[in-house]
Amino acid sequence: MTIEGETLLLDMPFIVVATENPVEMEGTYPLPEAQIDRFLFKLWLDYPEQDEEVEILKRQISGESPSVDHVTSGEEILAAQKLMNKVYIDERILKYIRDIVLKTRNHPQIALGCGPRASLVLMKTAKARAAILGRKYVTPDDVRALAVSTFNHRMLLKPEAELEDIFN
Repeated sequence: MTIEGETLLLDMPFIVVATENPVEMEGTYPLPEAQIDRFLFKLWLDYPEQDEEVEILKRQISGESPSVDHVTSGEEILAAQKLMNKVYIDERILKYIRDIVLKTRNHPQIALGCGPRASLVLMKTAKARAAILGRKYVTPDDVRALAVSTFNHRMLLKPEAELEDIFN
């Protein structure tokens, strides 16, 4: 990581999480497409359930901070990454990924389609999904399950497509 010209080494693995409030944009600036593309996924979080919202209020009153328990270690994550790299992906699946990405570049309602980084992310996450599901190979279902999360922040729709809300 570089801050004001000084490079700092980060321990592996590391993660970057960024939040965005789509309603209140005062004081914030949208990231350029080249930076957005570096995020693996864009996840949408909905409002909390009614009982969860009451719990949030109770914690605020009491001053209690929620505790976070570790579910894994850095070493386990690195081992999982090595395991994911051993998952087989057939050339037909690679071409399937390529074809899906190419369609985003040629779709009449998409102004800016996905670049090669989207292909790489979709391949890696499909391999990770296969490993999580206990398989040593990737299926088209792995690719389809992750396409929307991989692409939703990497494409720019034409204004008429946004108005029609065609991709939601």
